[in-house]
Amino acid sequence: MPRYDEEADEDDDDEYGDDGDDGGDDDDGDDDAETVPCPHCGADVYEDAEQCPRCGKYLSAEDAAPSRPRGWVAVVMVLALVAAVIWVFG
Repeated sequence: MPRYDEEADEDDDDEYGDDGDDGGDDDDGDDDAETVPCPHCGADVYEDAEQCPRCGKYLSAEDAAPSRPRGWVAVVMVLALVAAVIWVFG
């Protein structure tokens, strides 16, 4: 059975290819992503974000989900349909 040798362990520090890398991300130090204030709540939001993470609102009208038709549009359509039915069968 092999015995542990402290001196051999100290001499073989680069046995596993330790090149001083601590395993962290080695990006170019560009951790400061550009942010802009949210027009609704003022929170800092990344420039390329579509929605504010704080208030959840869309940052621009182009990114916003399409809105539902207003209630009066549906009422007018139903009245037009009823008028057409009365005209055809009346």
